[in-house]
Amino acid sequence: MPQNDLTASTRKSLGEAIGDIARTAVLVRIFPERRAATYLFELDFHRMFLGRNAEEDAARLIRRTFGNVADWRLAHDFYRPTGELYLTPEPHQDGYIPEDDQSFGLAPTRIIAIFDGNSE
Repeated sequence: MPQNDLTASTRKSLGEAIGDIARTAVLVRIFPERRAATYLFELDFHRMFLGRNAEEDAARLIRRTFGNVADWRLAHDFYRPTGELYLTPEPHQDGYIPEDDQSFGLAPTRIIAIFDGNSE
């Protein structure tokens, strides 16, 4: 009897939920709550300018999904295509400004967690 792949459906659900908020968003950068900012980026590395409510909804969804896995006092990037959560590069590092190195700063050493529940 085949087993249901709950991981795949859950990852798809998170991606779809973010897509419902911002259809073309690829990366969601969540800053600490005290800074009260969330940026969404498209595949061409340009920032999307949505209403504050949409940005807050995306941040809330990601924070709730990853819960205590991340230290939310630091900035994090959620990469929608793979469901990976990364520690955001510092302002002086490549990837902090996504179009600078064309990578969004998604270095394997910065992975915090993958949405299927595994952490690296």
